[in-house]
Amino acid sequence: MSVHLADQIRSGLPPEPRLLKDVTLRLVIEESERARFDELLVREHYLQNATAVGQVLRYVAEYQGQWVALLVFSSAAFHIKPRDRWLHWPARLVIQRRHLLAQNSRFLVLAGTGHWPNLASRVLALVCDRVAADWQQHFGHPVLALETFVDPQRFKGTCYKAAGWERLGPTQGCQRDWQDFYTDTQHPKEIWVRALSPKALEQLRASELPAHLAEHQKPLPPPCPVATERLHSLWERFRDHLTDPRKPKGKRHQLASLLSIMALAVCAGCKGPHAIAEFAASLNHGQRRQLRCRPRPNTRRQCDVASERTIRRMLEVINVQELTAALVAWMAQEDPQPAQVIHLDGKVVKNAAPAPALEKPAAVASEIPAEQQKPKADKALTLVNFVTHGQRLIDQIAVPANTNEEAAVALHLPKMDLTGLCVTADAAHTTKANARQLSLLNGADYLLALKGNQPHAFAKAQQLLSGAIPPSGSDDRQRPRSD
Repeated sequence: MSVHLADQIRSGLPPEPRLLKDVTLRLVIEESERARFDELLVREHYLQNATAVGQVLRYVAEYQGQWVALLVFSSAAFHIKPRDRWLHWPARLVIQRRHLLAQNSRFLVLAGTGHWPNLASRVLALVCDRVAADWQQHFGHPVLALETFVDPQRFKGTCYKAAGWERLGPTQGCQRDWQDFYTDTQHPKEIWVRALSPKALEQLRASELPAHLAEHQKPLPPPCPVATERLHSLWERFRDHLTDPRKPKGKRHQLASLLSIMALAVCAGCKGPHAIAEFAASLNHGQRRQLRCRPRPNTRRQCDVASERTIRRMLEVINVQELTAALVAWMAQEDPQPAQVIHLDGKVVKNAAPAPALEKPAAVASEIPAEQQKPKADKALTLVNFVTHGQRLIDQIAVPANTNEEAAVALHLPKMDLTGLCVTADAAHTTKANARQLSLLNGADYLLALKGNQPHAFAKAQQLLSGAIPPSGSDDRQRPRSD
């Protein structure tokens, strides 16, 4: 909070009782008012900064059109131990429910405190009565509690205490410079909090949110799919079998650490660099140490992870073939049981450049005419994963830009050792060429579906089988055929 000592005669404001009764509060929406609002904060607030991050609401308190106080509410701070202890939140609940809090990041009183000592607490009471509804209207979810920071070298927080706020104690004095990077300012502040309704604190502390709040709960980043003590083996695999394409100067994160986190994130179900970065930020420091992440300066046993921008840059330059081979070998090392069933799983990767086109699309077999080898996903990358029932990756191919998934798989099958395995695939791969290749040349069994997207083969099957056959047919159809 900050106070600007205005002259009573020049301001023309009435004595305190009338002012407090007639003061009103409204949101600042117009751009013209926003410029004036920010200018006052920069000039009069002790921080001299009007910037707010995340979801932001700006309020002005008025008396008969004259501005007497300014307030800014923004998204809550990421990590505040006193606040999280007050709410009984473990680390994962903070990620899910932090958006249900808002922070009073700026409070500027424009009227002199000597004449209206209760103006600040009156304005705080007014804003607490309406901020939850305003937040719901503007951002689509409610807030149940508020937080703020008071500089004890300048203020005592008296107005917050008078307005029903609770002091939780000093912070650690750290300032967030990046998503998960903090510097010690050696200037701790006092944190104050206030629940916005009698049941708000009980609801926030509950192990399960009420239904009307649970629908707004943020999804958690997926947990790490590999036990902490086994992470080092993945890091070693990437360290020993991949070449770093980056220039030596300016590297902050080891190649093996970056790739290990990216591989774990994808195995956990993350899709895209943003999700990978969120997964990386959710790793605890024990997991980060196992992956040899960069030690955090001036801390003990704490490590930093790469930003989303760094992850995006790495994805653009890494050798895909080396990465796939290293990951396949590591999975085989961690899961040495022989595979019995392999499934073909095709995926279209959004916002990724298509794989280079073949010089001349190969005619895989006479059963696959050239017109059936035309590309289906324009300007996108299609990958086909060969995986076990436990999601262990056996092989992976990128579909060339001038053909499609079915033709690419048919071309790749002769290169694979599938002896003794059972291969399953979507109905698109159900062709005579693939069945012959798998059974006669690869020595594998197959389980291929047949659907209406192949009308001639489907009609022939219906004619020959006269309906359903075991095990999907009814009991009266499971007798030997006499013809």
